[in-house]
Amino acid sequence: MSYKSVGLNPSIQLDPQNDGEKVRRAFIVEGFLNLGTLPLITHPRTILPYLLNHPNQINATSVFFARLFGVIIVAALTPGLFAGARNTRNGIESRSVVYTALGGAELVLIPMLLNEVMKGGRYDAVLGFKTALLGVLSVTPPLLWRIWVLYFRPELLGRYREVKQE
Repeated sequence: MSYKSVGLNPSIQLDPQNDGEKVRRAFIVEGFLNLGTLPLITHPRTILPYLLNHPNQINATSVFFARLFGVIIVAALTPGLFAGARNTRNGIESRSVVYTALGGAELVLIPMLLNEVMKGGRYDAVLGFKTALLGVLSVTPPLLWRIWVLYFRPELLGRYREVKQE
């Protein structure tokens, strides 16, 4: 039995018909858009009044959870997108895993946001109506794209073959 290092993978040659370029671009765009949540980490007290239904109730706990949400997006989700954008064996193979993980999170997030939308900005709503609605409208298209790619057009993720070293 032989073990191999991730760094010692054989060279690959991209399939010219399925080089993954559309998904690579989508990964890069989404990665940079995710960096837009940096203000939740650096300036949560400035951002939260625009998001919450009751900005006068912002406290240390809401600031902490806003920062936590920002860190999860920037430090946990975004690196996978940038790593998957590379046309390497590991990048190509990670794309379906990244899309599955992001899609799973979106499948949980959308009903939460819809619940806030249904509250219509009443006193028991945490998010403002517009914030919740914009959240649903901004998360649903990427989820539909991921489903389409993963289940109907997986070749868009990219394909390769190993190049034998002589």
